[in-house]
Amino acid sequence: MNSIVMLSLNVLAMYFAFWTIKPINFAKFMPYTPKQASFLKIILAIALGYLVASFFISITNWILVLPATVFGK
Repeated sequence: MNSIVMLSLNVLAMYFAFWTIKPINFAKFMPYTPKQASFLKIILAIALGYLVASFFISITNWILVLPATVFGK
């Protein structure tokens, strides 16, 4: 898979993860450290986005390799 496609998929997945967890108020769980709560939100978005993007990249690679595996080279 092309590097640019993989990088853009990672960035899009991180944005989607951040957009998904944006309404969660981590400051409620961490009232004395609101800066750390916002940093936690960013770290969670990066981690979740990376996992989601890795999943889709792996699935795409498996789909691309499947015909060669089933029908031989």
